[in-house]
Amino acid sequence: MKIENKLERLRNGDIFEDLIQAWKRLGRLVYNDAATDPESLERATGLLYMTHYLTAGATLAMELNDPDYPYFDRWADRSYSWGIDSPDGLYSFACIRGDSTYRIFGKRGTAHQFDIEVHSPHFANAPNYLRTGNLGFVDIDTEPDGSVEIVLSPEPPPEDRKCNWIQLAPDAESVCVRQFFYDWENEQKAELSIEKIDAKYPPPPEKPEVIVDKAELLIKWLDEAGTFWDEVIRTFMKEPNTVTFLNPKESDWGGHGGLSYGMGSIEIGQNEAALLEVKPPDCHFWGFQLGSIYWESMDWWRRQSSLNGFQAKCDSDGVFRCVISSQDPGVHNWLDTAGYSQLTIMGRWLHARDFPQPQIKVIPFEEIDKYLPENTQRISLDERSEIIRRRNLAVQKILGL
Repeated sequence: MKIENKLERLRNGDIFEDLIQAWKRLGRLVYNDAATDPESLERATGLLYMTHYLTAGATLAMELNDPDYPYFDRWADRSYSWGIDSPDGLYSFACIRGDSTYRIFGKRGTAHQFDIEVHSPHFANAPNYLRTGNLGFVDIDTEPDGSVEIVLSPEPPPEDRKCNWIQLAPDAESVCVRQFFYDWENEQKAELSIEKIDAKYPPPPEKPEVIVDKAELLIKWLDEAGTFWDEVIRTFMKEPNTVTFLNPKESDWGGHGGLSYGMGSIEIGQNEAALLEVKPPDCHFWGFQLGSIYWESMDWWRRQSSLNGFQAKCDSDGVFRCVISSQDPGVHNWLDTAGYSQLTIMGRWLHARDFPQPQIKVIPFEEIDKYLPENTQRISLDERSEIIRRRNLAVQKILGL
């Protein structure tokens, strides 16, 4: 679009009207849904989803969208969850450009999983983007003092400069640092900065047409990404109480490299429970979490709505058995539905050698003990309260709140 056309859209207010209409279209995905009770908790959560998704899009498209003066900020948070982001994850995002050189530097931290990925084009174009660069924790050299430096550029650094390097594709437009924590209380997050080499300060005034471009990207985010997630969710909502893990090559639509996603849904009454059983594979990281029917992660800081391989307790036969219910069953492996009857569920196997499929059965809540081994680890309400109190404090530490 020509500059004069962009300025005309600004002058006559069309860009504002188009943004409002895009948000309304997102709302219709929520409120035209005949599958949920109009007065249910699930339907009311649609209000949260709409504001969270707008916030996430505005952060990505309007704020984290300057490749000349990039900075890291979170692209998903407990304040605006979307795309069923992992409770174990800390996602840091910045804007870049494929023809420029950048330096990421700071302290690596001790997160169980540390991964840097580059997107082409900007992630706000989701789902129409690809991961075109990646550097995993096993490939990143860290100094003895914990410091790390990664160069992102079209061409390799000079031979006399030994450093971590990610080659930028010509259409590269964003970079994400993913950290996954296993031991929430003791692992330390990275402290990273990013800068464009040879950037001159202060930056020039922003141009009106550039702001219009950012708003257009936000509109695209609300329309295309919103529709995409809705279609994905509806696919596995058709078969409730199932989880299907895919080979990473089958589920690699821009998510974490080497990660097998297990996607499914849960549908139970208030006096029922779902029992999930699976023997986790040999892998670097695994976990399960609950989400809303709009693919927002459930409250994971004040409730036990997720468990990872460090937090969970497998039985003596190596099987992970987990009770999913609104009532506390008094067992260690419990995922709290927070009163919801319809939910999504996500599992993750990272760098796994095989991809076992969980089995889920719905049972009366009062009959749970019939389906669990005698040596199942039990906990009291006071013990549960202490676990969640420490969980809440750990999340605050990780998020820096």
